[in-house]
Amino acid sequence: MEKPTPRINSALREQYVDQTVRIIGKVSTFKDDMAVLETSDKGQVLVHLNGNNKWGSDYVEVIGKLTKEFALEEYKTNNLGNDLDLDLVEKVVQFSLKCPEMFLLD
Repeated sequence: MEKPTPRINSALREQYVDQTVRIIGKVSTFKDDMAVLETSDKGQVLVHLNGNNKWGSDYVEVIGKLTKEFALEEYKTNNLGNDLDLDLVEKVVQFSLKCPEMFLLD
């Protein structure tokens, strides 16, 4: 079984360098092989795109590896639609820190 992937926000990136994580956010910039997400804590995360995924909505969940520069190397992206409450997503991120066994996904 693979290691579970935690959901994080921009403020938690430093704790997960060189690890696979999930970040949900609103696409604020999308150009060539990079995108910028506004995350649930109102921060920003740079995503290096792998070119294999189709980004087709305003809100996405990106699964990838965090680099030493705190950017995310995309493995997979899930489109989440055009209407998502990032404040609610932030509550999920914070609660998942308290009860990780309920939120870690394989």
